Amino acid sequence: MPFKPVRFNKYRNAIATVPAREAWYSELSVDTGVAAGANGLAMDGATLYAKASCGNALQAIDLAHPGQVGANTPLLPALPGRILDFNSATHDESLVIASDDLGNVGLWRDQSLVYTFSAHSSACISACFHPTVANVVATAANPGSSNGEVRLWNASAGSGETVAFWSAAIPGGVDSISLQSGGQLLAASTRDGVCSLYDPRLSASSDTKPVGSTSAFHASGRPTRALWAGELPFLLTTGQTKTRERSAAMWDQRNLSQPLSSIRLQPSGKPLVPLYDDDTRLAYLVETGDNVIRWVDGDPSSAAPLSELGSVLLPSPVRGCALLSKRQLHVMRGEVARIHALVDNTTAGQGAAIIPISHVVPRRTYLDFHADLFPDTKAPVPAQSFAQWMAKAPMKIPKMSLDPSKSAESLASLRRSYASTINACGLDDVPVPLATGSAVASNSVPLDANVESICDRSPEMQTSLAQENIAPEASKTPIPAAVVTDVVDVPHVVANSCWALPQIAHARFKYLEGYSYPPSEHFTNISNVNLRFSQLSSPVKVGRKFIAISCNGAGGQIAVLRRDLPGRVSDSHATLIHGADVMDFQFDPFNPNIVATAGIDGRLQLWRIPDTQLEGDTLFELEKYIHTTADRIHQIRFHPCAKGVIAVLVSELDEFSVYIYSGLLLRFIVGKSQDGIHSFEWSPDGSRIALTTRRSKQLHVYDVRNQETLAKGPAMNSIRPSRIAWLGTSRICLAGFGSGSRRQLHVYDAENLSEPLASVTIDVGPGVLVPFTDVDCSIIYLDDRGSRLTHAFELVDDRLVVLPKYESSQPSLGMDSLPKRDADISQCELLRVYRLNSQSLGLVGFRVPRKRPTYFQDDIFPDTVDVNSPSVDTIDWLDGATPAPRLINLCPPDMTPLSEAPPEVVCKRTFAIASEEKNDNTKEAINVMLSRVDVGSDEENNGRASDSGSDWGD
Repeated sequence: MPFKPVRFNKYRNAIATVPAREAWYSELSVDTGVAAGANGLAMDGATLYAKASCGNALQAIDLAHPGQVGANTPLLPALPGRILDFNSATHDESLVIASDDLGNVGLWRDQSLVYTFSAHSSACISACFHPTVANVVATAANPGSSNGEVRLWNASAGSGETVAFWSAAIPGGVDSISLQSGGQLLAASTRDGVCSLYDPRLSASSDTKPVGSTSAFHASGRPTRALWAGELPFLLTTGQTKTRERSAAMWDQRNLSQPLSSIRLQPSGKPLVPLYDDDTRLAYLVETGDNVIRWVDGDPSSAAPLSELGSVLLPSPVRGCALLSKRQLHVMRGEVARIHALVDNTTAGQGAAIIPISHVVPRRTYLDFHADLFPDTKAPVPAQSFAQWMAKAPMKIPKMSLDPSKSAESLASLRRSYASTINACGLDDVPVPLATGSAVASNSVPLDANVESICDRSPEMQTSLAQENIAPEASKTPIPAAVVTDVVDVPHVVANSCWALPQIAHARFKYLEGYSYPPSEHFTNISNVNLRFSQLSSPVKVGRKFIAISCNGAGGQIAVLRRDLPGRVSDSHATLIHGADVMDFQFDPFNPNIVATAGIDGRLQLWRIPDTQLEGDTLFELEKYIHTTADRIHQIRFHPCAKGVIAVLVSELDEFSVYIYSGLLLRFIVGKSQDGIHSFEWSPDGSRIALTTRRSKQLHVYDVRNQETLAKGPAMNSIRPSRIAWLGTSRICLAGFGSGSRRQLHVYDAENLSEPLASVTIDVGPGVLVPFTDVDCSIIYLDDRGSRLTHAFELVDDRLVVLPKYESSQPSLGMDSLPKRDADISQCELLRVYRLNSQSLGLVGFRVPRKRPTYFQDDIFPDTVDVNSPSVDTIDWLDGATPAPRLINLCPPDMTPLSEAPPEVVCKRTFAIASEEKNDNTKEAINVMLSRVDVGSDEENNGRASDSGSDWGD
């Protein structure tokens, strides 16, 4: 397998093109004097906004009509003072905001001034909208020589009632502000060269303290900028060094002591303006006062963040810049970005010009839409209302497809969903008469259009609306299952009982049979398998669409295969590189395209696997990144019922703990001890975690949300690895070693761990036993690592009954099972697993013989839990809700349940009838044999006669 040391950016070959002068917007009369934290140029979906030469008004330039537009640009209604900053809203393309040196802030919709209000007593150096929340406006000013202030405003009430609901004093003065797309934090860069982070929803007092601050990387007294890296928890800052070199740094919000990466450019006294593309994860560094625009790798997960990928020279110094909305790009020409730069015109006397700089990724053909270059992008629709944001409702940013055949319907669906669920007020509802000569309008109207207010709704209703306001993503062609079965999806049935074991007094699966599928269903030529993978984890994991296998190689390599394409694996198969040795990896049960990896570097990374042909150069996008404070992560377990909740087993020095994350936030910590932890597992309802300790040899059960110990008792009498599995919600299976290397299986009552209910000694051996459970049949399967055997046991009335073993021709390196719905129910198959050895990955099934196999065996196939769909909302689970299992019916549509089958007809046979039938059968067989002999003889004679005639004829 070829060695791939680092991940590379798929947009590294983008070509920047400066068009001919005919495509410029020229002969503009502009005032380029803006604040240090301003871009100097803004744009919405169809209009460019630049500062007019008068200084207190904006001019609107139509993007569709380039050329000599200076004399034809309309002016927006002016502010009383000189404009220092102006921006457009990313969630509503018709909104524009500007601030002036008198502390006033103005808001425009469709180029008409809606209202103004006084935000500060001194010059307002920055004003912007929240990127995803409606009606939230942020402003900044420096009322004193050494202190600044930042305020957030609820603009839905209008100018007459607009009040700052949050403010913070910024020591050292503020240069720029930036709001996180996820809506949680606000970043403020200061004149001291540091950047402070605030959570506006924690406190509304004026003495609000920052939740974190970066180190003084940039020089004090020089202009600094801060910009969030889209939805990621990373921050991009720019400034200057003590030698006046322009510098840029990327910071992880969870570790602000030092930058993740940095870059230095040539000396200059002008600020360095950062722009960030959420979709391509490219950062553009615009050097104002110079004629250079650079783009660097802005992906925090890359091997060298902020490494320069290219640059472009302009004919004149840059005075302002703005990044065009993704929806306006020529995606069918491979255009991934377009920057508009405001420059001084090279021809004297013709004023300034705006140059559109297009970035195109070369492809062999542009006949088809390249989905790998254009992922779903942020739609111009708010993700939340102000009330929902303040209530800390869960946020999901609405995204739309850029495929020309889907984009219009995708955006329309999102807007309909928002209008019907968010129900916030609109600007166009009420006309706005402005007081003559006044900076503040006498009447007010809110900012969201054409919908009614929800401010009076209850928090529960607001949370409900927030969860429903996002339309589903554009549909993609799913990868078919690896093996086609007759099981079909049926509507979910919510059961009232919990995951309970069947009450059976006798063993039903004494004749369990394990069998290997044909070689055509196997994956062969799998080389370079990591034979030294951790014994506490499995080197193979199987998801609904893909299979992941741990491989040898630097950086922690994971081979990713498609389940629907068995056969010989190419030597140049797709490989995911974590960046450090991988300790564990796991597929998201509710999103088959997400795989999580964890390593010795303490990082948890969630990767998105594309629905394309997986080859050696396939890129895996980093969906989410969590850097724990621990030294390393040992195991990963997704929550079985709540989407987005993940538990990790971490160690720091000699202390082990289980961290539970929801999104990027650490919610709970359980099991903290210095005894060491072998393994842990969620209970099927996701309310408890069971774990085993190494030194004290104890088995513990914790209530996750209360972080309390519910039960504990003795585990295996050995410090060697033991593995846990839940059998329903009432039984815990523990496989490990007893004294003298005796391998044992114990079954405990989850509420009473004082002693095992059932125990069995299997043999003496060195291999780790990995349990897999089937709660519907009360069967426990044990994968014998390093051996050719797979053991099976049935729990009958708290007794372990030994079932037939399955023996393979190759020793097992690891095994992973598929959900019950993937088994071949028509063949009475109870379980289907993938079994890894040093050369191949085989498909193995376990079935039982039945007397009437043509009927659906509903006595051994009850309604089973749907493990591929969440059964509880994440917020509800965090608040203490316990999910009821979501059940699906496994009966194929062309089969009749055995319970509904007609009685079997039993015919009594006597000795005379049996003898007569035997004689008749013997005579019939003899007659058939004689007839075949006669027919063969006739054909042979005819053939000879024909040959003889032919010879005579010649």
